[in-house]
Amino acid sequence: MGLEDQVFKSLSHQIRRDIIRYVGERSKASFTEIRNSLRIEDSSMFSYHLNGLRPLLQQHDSNYLLSDLGRHAYRLILGTTALGTESRLKMRIRYAIVANALLWARVIFSISNWQGHLQSQTMMSLAALWFISNLILYRLSL
Repeated sequence: MGLEDQVFKSLSHQIRRDIIRYVGERSKASFTEIRNSLRIEDSSMFSYHLNGLRPLLQQHDSNYLLSDLGRHAYRLILGTTALGTESRLKMRIRYAIVANALLWARVIFSISNWQGHLQSQTMMSLAALWFISNLILYRLSL
C-alpha cells in the first residue's frame, strides 16, 4: 500500500480524525490523555486506531506527536471544518435576510395601521432602513 493510500485510510475514520485534531491542538499527548478526552473506554479499539495513524503520528517517550505529514493532515481537517462552519453561517444569514424583510414589512404595516396613512418621507425612511439592513446581511453572506 502506497503512502497516499495509507494517509487516506488513516483519515477515513472519525475517531482517527479526532485523535489528529486532539494531538494537533496540544502538540503532544499521552495515550491516556487522548483516550480519556475522546471518551473511548475500549483500549484495544483505541490502540487499533492509533496504529492506523502511523504515517501521521510519531511516538516520543510516552507522548504522541504529529509527524510532518500529520501536521498537513491536521491543517486539512481544520480547513474542512472551517468550510462547513462557513457554509452553515451563510445559510443562517440567508434566513436572517428573509426574516429581516418580514420584520420590516410587519413594522411598516403596524405603523401605517396605527398612524393611518404614512407620509411619503416616513415611508421612504423606513424603506431605506429596510434596504440598508438587508444589504448589510447580504454583504455578510458573501
